[in-house]
Amino acid sequence: MTRILSFTAAAVALATLAACEPTGSSGPGSNIPTGPYVLVGIGSDTVPQRNVGLTIESDGSISGQAPCNHYSAPQVAEPPGFKLGPLTTTKMACGGKAGALEQRYFNALSQADGISYKGGVLVITGGPSYLTFEPGYRKE
Repeated sequence: MTRILSFTAAAVALATLAACEPTGSSGPGSNIPTGPYVLVGIGSDTVPQRNVGLTIESDGSISGQAPCNHYSAPQVAEPPGFKLGPLTTTKMACGGKAGALEQRYFNALSQADGISYKGGVLVITGGPSYLTFEPGYRKE
């Protein structure tokens, strides 16, 4: 009986983790998986809060939630290029450390010019910084 319960618990855990994995790809010829990601780094700095999410849609557009505001933008370049159209955000007030992180994140996104996915890590590059993501959802 204990083995059955252990096996069942392991199967449920595996199914839960698989649900977080990105699926599909963001356009013809792309190796960039669509789906949810969570920001884990900006440049050489880690983002321990895991409070910035990004979703890549099948057409390459992005959407997500930064520490305070929701955002979205169309993708106007083919991977490995990365160029966003107008970035639309909600207008919630955002101060302190959360506001500083959000501003830095939006600045990096707007200057980005490349995207890659390797070894389960999504990297958006360009400008003076780069953004590193892992598959998954942001923490509230």
